[in-house]
Amino acid sequence: MNSLEDMVYIENDHERIILLRKRLNKSQYQFAKDLGISVSYLGQIENYKTPVTQPLRKRVNDFLRREKELYAKDIFSYLG
Repeated sequence: MNSLEDMVYIENDHERIILLRKRLNKSQYQFAKDLGISVSYLGQIENYKTPVTQPLRKRVNDFLRREKELYAKDIFSYLG
């Protein structure tokens, strides 16, 4: 931790999703596509108009697992 000012307090799942998308530097379109949901649904979630459901939590967790696997692979392994 750098300082108290750098700490982020996350209040709820809506904020977690917003923060994750921003940390990944993705647009709503890109993040919705990655999660397999519509842009309007993601917008409703980010605007607190729709609850974060268990299926959506699963989609986010599955996405994070895929990203972790992707970045864990050696990008040069296909060269033999």
